[in-house]
Amino acid sequence: MGKAKYIIGAVLVLVGLFWVLVWAGVVPGLRVIDKATIKKAKLVVWGTMDDAPVYAGLIESFQGENPGVEMSYVKKAEDTYEQDLLRAFAAGEGPDIFSVHHTWLYRYSDLVTAAPKDIFPAAEFRDQFIDAAQKDFLFGENLFGVPLYTDTLALYYNIDLFNSAGIVFPPKDWDEFTQHSRALTRRKQSGDIAISGAALGGGKNVVSSSDILAALMLQYGAPLSDANGRINFKGSGGGGINAIEKALEFYTSFAKQTNPNYSWSGTSLEDSETMFAQGKVAMMVGYASAKTSIMRKSPRLRFAVAPFPQMKNATVKKNYANYWGYAVYKNSPSTDTAWRFLRFLAQHDISAYYAAAAQRPGSQRSVIAAQQQDPQMKIFAEQGLSAVSWIQRDEKVIRQVFTDMIDAQIAGDQPLQQTIQNAETKINSLLKTP
Repeated sequence: MGKAKYIIGAVLVLVGLFWVLVWAGVVPGLRVIDKATIKKAKLVVWGTMDDAPVYAGLIESFQGENPGVEMSYVKKAEDTYEQDLLRAFAAGEGPDIFSVHHTWLYRYSDLVTAAPKDIFPAAEFRDQFIDAAQKDFLFGENLFGVPLYTDTLALYYNIDLFNSAGIVFPPKDWDEFTQHSRALTRRKQSGDIAISGAALGGGKNVVSSSDILAALMLQYGAPLSDANGRINFKGSGGGGINAIEKALEFYTSFAKQTNPNYSWSGTSLEDSETMFAQGKVAMMVGYASAKTSIMRKSPRLRFAVAPFPQMKNATVKKNYANYWGYAVYKNSPSTDTAWRFLRFLAQHDISAYYAAAAQRPGSQRSVIAAQQQDPQMKIFAEQGLSAVSWIQRDEKVIRQVFTDMIDAQIAGDQPLQQTIQNAETKINSLLKTP
């Protein structure tokens, strides 16, 4: 509780300092929007990731330059957010600006409006933002959303367990990862796992298991989906079905008792993050957001973060992106003003302030360049540059089917190819794709 108060206090101090610097003229680049171009407007912003204090200074600064604009930020619960959002839109009470997961724009295309080209040109977005953001929010010359950060999967490892095993460096590739996991895994006389070298291989009890599997599939060269979002594991390019098989087989090998890689019980009642926090797991994969959760669960645990492992001798890195952005509701009475606010948020100094206040890795190249000097952010920031994304019509459906695919393969109820084919058929059926 004391730590939470400290964090909130620190954010409030940042907000106050930010506002003083804006009006003192110390923070450059914030007075670029012409007051005369913005009429009176009222904007409501819905978000899921950040508390209101993070946005207080940003909104106040925008209003200071545009006194005719009234703004409010509402944080919504993520688990009911989409339901609340669609209900509000149906009732004509939706927000003007709302959070969108980076995979949502394909199914929200009839609810959002593109940026006016004189307010936020596509060329400017391309110059400023990482490749993954361009793929997810930019369609031709039409910009449909603006992210403020990009999270990626990374490797978390227990320093004391590594030291005790005589392992000096974290693994760079999956071959080293496998070797480290075998060296770190400790079993009881009964054969049960006492210390897990790697919390990998399970479905429901491995946090972000579906994302880890998808990341492996992409690293192996699988196409995953076509241009319309239809799951197509065979694909017309990349590794196709063979890549899917290799990825699933490798991932689940860590949860199969007869496999030399066995290091994780797929039926464990505790999830991977909880077990890692308890010091019972040497390596786990997680997003930047996992760091705070681990520290809260186990303040004394000595752990570090390393880049997400890649394929051995890979010349092009592939890291897995997971993030949110903001879009403008097409029926908002103030779409131009809403887009001016998003353009305001995309300014370097504003994005840098947000990254510091929210403690998130940036999505803008200039912010990433600054975060490369920050030991706490360097890994996640740099991984954003090589982050990959793929078309998902409904990430919740895909996440559930991928998780079920993992658990089915561990159970050994059906051949590998049949498990994969069933998953493809189920996803396309649920999403009603032709």
